[in-house]
Amino acid sequence: MRLNPTQQISVLASATGLILIAFHFLAMYLGTDTADWLPDVIACIGGFELYMFGQSQWEAFKRRRGGPRG
Repeated sequence: MRLNPTQQISVLASATGLILIAFHFLAMYLGTDTADWLPDVIACIGGFELYMFGQSQWEAFKRRRGGPRG
């Protein structure tokens, strides 16, 4: 599967987010202190991915719709 650069960034951000979530819950399970900024970073990555998903869906809708305003 060939991915364009935007899709590659999306895959990388998703993988990073999943790793950070796993790290955070593992640290909570073990009872260790976690950085106060870690949930914020996870939320930022999630927000970025939601934005990228919405943008790709909007672009696909515009391509399907076509027309002069396209």
